[in-house]
Amino acid sequence: MADNNIRTPLVAVSGLSKAFGRNGVLKNVSFSLLPGQVLALVGENGAGKSTLMNILSGNLSYDSGTIALEGQDYRPASPAESIRRGVAIAHQETAIMPDLTVAENIYFKREPRNAFGLFRQNRMHDDCRARLAELGFDIEPRRMGRSLSAAERQMVEIARAVVQKPKVLVLDEPTASLSAQAAGIVLGLMAKLKGAGTSVIFISHRLTEVMDAADRAVVLKDGELTLEAERGAFGRDDLIQAMVGRKLSNIFPERPRISATDTVFQLEQAANANLPPIDLAIRKGEILGIAGLEGQGQKPLADALCGIRPFTSGAVRINGDITKLATPSRAIASGIASIPDDRKHEGLALGLPIRMNMSLFAISDWTRFGFLPLARERHFGEEARKRFSIRSTDLEQPVGQLSGGNQQRSSSPAGWRIGLNSWCSTSRPRASTSSPRAKSIIWSTN
Repeated sequence: MADNNIRTPLVAVSGLSKAFGRNGVLKNVSFSLLPGQVLALVGENGAGKSTLMNILSGNLSYDSGTIALEGQDYRPASPAESIRRGVAIAHQETAIMPDLTVAENIYFKREPRNAFGLFRQNRMHDDCRARLAELGFDIEPRRMGRSLSAAERQMVEIARAVVQKPKVLVLDEPTASLSAQAAGIVLGLMAKLKGAGTSVIFISHRLTEVMDAADRAVVLKDGELTLEAERGAFGRDDLIQAMVGRKLSNIFPERPRISATDTVFQLEQAANANLPPIDLAIRKGEILGIAGLEGQGQKPLADALCGIRPFTSGAVRINGDITKLATPSRAIASGIASIPDDRKHEGLALGLPIRMNMSLFAISDWTRFGFLPLARERHFGEEARKRFSIRSTDLEQPVGQLSGGNQQRSSSPAGWRIGLNSWCSTSRPRASTSSPRAKSIIWSTN
């Protein structure tokens, strides 16, 4: 067991600053990490957490300040250099190659070879199967990357980092897309790595996990350090206050009274090839949570509600009238919006600017004589950017350059704009949230 009483830091960050254009995302941040320690990095979406981790992993450079690893200057020019120095990261935005198997993804550029330099495929897949079993991840190594769910891609991303046996393992929201059971496995893995002397930097919005797993907590707010404390010296309320900048007496607003008869959305024995017949009713102003383990039908239900893979039998009623949600455009026209769990592949066009991502849903409505009025698009984009607190240099910044939290916020304006009847989300809620125009919200989670 590593001794956390040894005060020589493995990682020492001092006065670190980073800006994207005029937007300062890290401002004079300093903290340290001891050998065999789990450090929780906490903050609201867009606080600078992912930027800091991308710097540590060699994906970004920093503007000023210093980082020392084992007492030596640390400024990795690439992820490959960071791995050579003993720092590995499992990204929140997974980079799983769809046409490679799970094993090929995990051992990419480190594949076992024979004396002639040829890949030893069977050995690689057998080794991968053993390592996945050790980690507690139930995934077949020969499955193709394209067949993996968002949760399974996250597990593969974690495995790819762990098998490199790093001195410092960075886990960027590793449990965000996982069920409670799978999240428990990851937390157990962190404890095992800590016991073996590996230092872990753990980013999470789940404060219960932070309180359970962290030896130390660091909180960022708007790119600035607002709290650094050892286990036992901070509580849940301290973390929340440091995150939002004020004391919260009531984290969730008081629930309004909901009419027992004002039903706005209803399914009657609605089914398709992936779903058994389902009955449900949602009343005006209601938030309906749909829970279950990963793969138990939440995603197919959300896809059907949003017209991606429509219901083939049964009935859908909106305000009492039967409605066919045959396509996404028909669902949008009926007042239904979606925030998918996999924003990178399903929710955003990462190479396009923020402005265009926000207006994609409205092109057919706004276009006149083949032209999209740029002034209207920009006006809506600015209003949405303010309303959802999206931190960016301007509306022309590619959405793929935003932090994970700001990308998630960029997925939301469509529902705000269309005056929706139902907001259907398969992403995990991180705070109490609602749309003032929403008549009901369906929130699916594991």
